[in-house]
Amino acid sequence: IITRSTEAKALGIKMGEPYFKVKNVIKKNNVKVFSSNYALYGDMSQRVMEILLGFSPDVEIYSIDEAFLSLKGFKNYELLTYCKHIRKTIKQWTGIPVSIGVGSTKTLSKIANHLAKKNNAYEGVCILKKKEKINEALQETEIEDVWGIGRSLSKFLKKYNVCNAKQFALLDRGWVRKNMGVVGERIQLELHGVSCLGVELLPSPQKSCCVSRSFSRPIEKIEELKESIANYGSRVAEKIREEDLIAQSMSVFVLTNHFNKKEKQYSNSIKLQLDYPTSDSKLIVKRAVEGVKRIYKNGYRYKKAGIILYELHNSSSVRGLLDYDRPR
Repeated sequence: IITRSTEAKALGIKMGEPYFKVKNVIKKNNVKVFSSNYALYGDMSQRVMEILLGFSPDVEIYSIDEAFLSLKGFKNYELLTYCKHIRKTIKQWTGIPVSIGVGSTKTLSKIANHLAKKNNAYEGVCILKKKEKINEALQETEIEDVWGIGRSLSKFLKKYNVCNAKQFALLDRGWVRKNMGVVGERIQLELHGVSCLGVELLPSPQKSCCVSRSFSRPIEKIEELKESIANYGSRVAEKIREEDLIAQSMSVFVLTNHFNKKEKQYSNSIKLQLDYPTSDSKLIVKRAVEGVKRIYKNGYRYKKAGIILYELHNSSSVRGLLDYDRPR
């Protein structure tokens, strides 16, 4: 079992459990089972992430189905309207329903997202900004559902009658640091609204690298779009070289201004395979320009474009007969 709906979770079906162990539960409750399709998941994930890049200049792709966006400068009522618009756009363009959680820290936003998923009253968007609402959310959140706590730490904390996020937030900070180290202390600070928990504390290897920009004015001509994409290709290649990485595939995307209802709307992306893993600017730029020529449509005013490199690996760990662009 690699993924479960909320209803399947409620039946006690566990992640990673062999099918034969839960076969009787599945049959008894008429649970629908589908085979996995990782190529499709990857493609749909790519499409959703590209849509998100149209809503914020700062998007951190955290996993195949999760991302963090910076939404600084919004007031509460603006945030709710904006998040609902993001959710509606993703549903319209991909058919995928998403949940959005907003908080002053990553840990609080994760808790907000969890509430948005399980409580229909939020209609898919939960914003945690007011102190009373945050306290209520922490009280509702079981300790094992706090980002970074996990199963083993939650068992340890429950021995001390710490069963939810609120109880954890109220623990003495010195005790937390002594028993859980600096990571535990930073998780606790995050629950108090102090942003200090970077993704590196919950490590996952970098899987993609993106460069995208909104244009200062709408672009209509293919030549201008090709010039922008060439600049982005050069920059994204530079970024992965700085990390000693190489890419095996990439995608190029373009978007019109979906806020301007008076204009025709268009968005598209294309997945491109590189001939071999590389960080060479010339090869990446050439492929990116080929891609934008294939998805460009005349008669539209483009507001944003970008490039995402995928299947990143350390350059020293991948060597083959076609590694022409790397020193031997």
